[in-house]
Amino acid sequence: LFSKLLDILKHPRGWSLFVFYILFACTLTAAIAFAILAPTQTILCYVCYALAAAGLAYFVYTIVYLAPKIKNSTVRAMHRHRFTDNLLNDYGFRTVVFATVGFVVNIGYALLQTIVGIVARSIWNIAIAAFYFVLIALKVIAFLGGKRAKNNFEKTRKVYRVCGCLLFLLAVTLSAIVILMNKTNMHFEYAGMMIYAAAAYTFYKIIAAAVQFSKAKKRGGLVVQALRNFNLADALYSVFVLQVAMIQAFGSAQNAFANNITGAAVALLISGIGLFMIVRSYTLKPPPDGDGENR
Repeated sequence: LFSKLLDILKHPRGWSLFVFYILFACTLTAAIAFAILAPTQTILCYVCYALAAAGLAYFVYTIVYLAPKIKNSTVRAMHRHRFTDNLLNDYGFRTVVFATVGFVVNIGYALLQTIVGIVARSIWNIAIAAFYFVLIALKVIAFLGGKRAKNNFEKTRKVYRVCGCLLFLLAVTLSAIVILMNKTNMHFEYAGMMIYAAAAYTFYKIIAAAVQFSKAKKRGGLVVQALRNFNLADALYSVFVLQVAMIQAFGSAQNAFANNITGAAVALLISGIGLFMIVRSYTLKPPPDGDGENR
């Protein structure tokens, strides 16, 4: 009996795993309730804490144990369908799909900021919306231009160059926002604890954008690289917005100088990305296989 129980614990599966998750949820809920509501700590409280701690340790073990199996099952399921198989194996296709999702999110976010700006009469929200509408226009130009220039190196290179030029428009938009901040003393705040969630998401966004920027240079075509560059510009802008919100929440009006510095730095970085794309478009050579997408 002991060896059978040990085998179940070493190889969690099926009903035993389901029962454990139910018990773990119950003990964890009870432990939190005791910690918050119990006027005094009794033996029952400490037993519950111990069970919750042991359950947490075993919960982590089950996740580590099952992760490879879940991954393999997911990969096999994705290979059965053309769309998910391309999503898994084709880097360019994956970039376009994620760019489309990001495009829809950008539209929704820009519309939301526009509505909030009109209702609350907030210039700052309107400024955020303006930046994202320009970013949306850039993505549309890159996507449509790349589609028309497919398998034509010269046309693809021109699209890449135009995207680099348009990044300067994005930098100009950001510069206008910084100037407007100084003229109107506008600011931005997140409600309650949302600022911490926004900070976590912004750091994830900038790290992911930097990693994808590096990958696209090695694996993606020119249009894919342009889309990744736009995502990097978006992430840099998010850092600026987060700083404005954090200074408003934890700083003082005297820290407006920091916003100016960060805004100028982000605008210069975006301009630098655009300049890099323009210069690179002139130095690129046609691929030997004749494919329109230089890699």
